[in-house]
Amino acid sequence: MRVRFALAAAVATVLVAGCASDEDTTGTTSEESLTVEHVFGTTTLDGTPERIVATSGQWVDALLEFGIQPVAYLSAGSMGDERGLYPWQQDVAADAVALDDVSLLTGGDLPVEQIASLQPDLVLGSWLVDSEADFDTLSAVAPTVAPLSDTGVDRWDEQVRVLGEILGRSDDAEKIISDREAEIAEAALPGLAGRTGVLSQYVFGQGQFVVVADPEDGAAALFEQLGMTLPPSLVEEAGVSQGRLMFSPERVDALVADLLIILPNGGTEQDLMALPGFADLPAVTGGGLAVVDYPTVAAFNTPSSLSIGYALDTIRPQLEAIAGA
Repeated sequence: MRVRFALAAAVATVLVAGCASDEDTTGTTSEESLTVEHVFGTTTLDGTPERIVATSGQWVDALLEFGIQPVAYLSAGSMGDERGLYPWQQDVAADAVALDDVSLLTGGDLPVEQIASLQPDLVLGSWLVDSEADFDTLSAVAPTVAPLSDTGVDRWDEQVRVLGEILGRSDDAEKIISDREAEIAEAALPGLAGRTGVLSQYVFGQGQFVVVADPEDGAAALFEQLGMTLPPSLVEEAGVSQGRLMFSPERVDALVADLLIILPNGGTEQDLMALPGFADLPAVTGGGLAVVDYPTVAAFNTPSSLSIGYALDTIRPQLEAIAGA
């Protein structure tokens, strides 16, 4: 069974947002029908939606890139700021309404009744909409787009393209993508080619490492764009466990990567260093260790155009170190 979005589930937070069009930026409303493909089939939309609920931070960020203001969002709680927002989401309007929290650790459900009260005309689904039952429930409220793929986290550029089609703004979508790809290309130093990278966290309360190990996972795409790869040994192992690995600290030597981005969930960098063998990892000895906070690991784990801009700034010293720049 898939480790259900394990990096975020271990700290129990996800964003949900409802959105309304900004009159100056949404373009001309279309009355044409559009069919969107997703993991549970297709959804047909008639005209351009104006009240959109997004069940992940990725979709919230994509909406903000198009200049669309959320009318409601699912707070990140204490993992975000006083409004439950991440640093790159500060353009969310002050009058946006926070939806009820969803506890992933306890298997909480989306607040369907509250979503329905917002009278949305589109629900953008994420990994949280992980069953046809969830999809059917939300579809009874409004047309719903389920996750675009079954890889755990959708690619941000695919989300932007789909949203561009939905809004009738495909040209804007391509510009958003090309602008961010140019920034990524600038960060892709020549010395990074062939290097390996890992996104992980260590959950001290459970005594477990959680690792992104599927090249098709949206959370791994940034490594590829930087010219890097995931460690082959982890990729091979992930073929059995469907993408996200969990293992005990006795297997710390499995984190054989030039770049290790890790959240000490429930502890500190000093606590990580105290784990037997951690200080001897290649990333630690080679300058490629990036011990990050929750917003930063979320920026990598559910990447969007906005979060990637934030995330790249946090690891530039490590990229330069392993590239020999």
